[in-house]
Amino acid sequence: MGFSAAEHPSPLSLIAIFAFIIVYLVISYLVLDQIDQHGDSNDEISAIDSCGSGLSVEQVQEISCYYLKGQANSTCAICLDSLCEAELCRSFPACNHVFHAQCLDPWLAKRPICPTCRTPFRT
Repeated sequence: MGFSAAEHPSPLSLIAIFAFIIVYLVISYLVLDQIDQHGDSNDEISAIDSCGSGLSVEQVQEISCYYLKGQANSTCAICLDSLCEAELCRSFPACNHVFHAQCLDPWLAKRPICPTCRTPFRT
């Protein structure tokens, strides 16, 4: 039942094998490329998070605090509670997103990025 030295596999079966190998390689490349792109987009954030270098107490205190006036139609992205009138708030300097001061201060002590848009804190 085996092939003798004079018999060769048909050209069609060789083409099918090569086509299968090429399709496999293309799919593997696309999967690895997708994984690499996902890793690159988080490099800056993971570098900031991994070093654990948040802002100092002095740096956090330099960010201006204010009492919210009027009804704000927004939510603090850290505690997910509504921002209400007369609450002490801070706005992130790089992007102006607003948070409760008591929520943003501990956040910035751990990681110097905006909780909403991940913009890095710039001094």
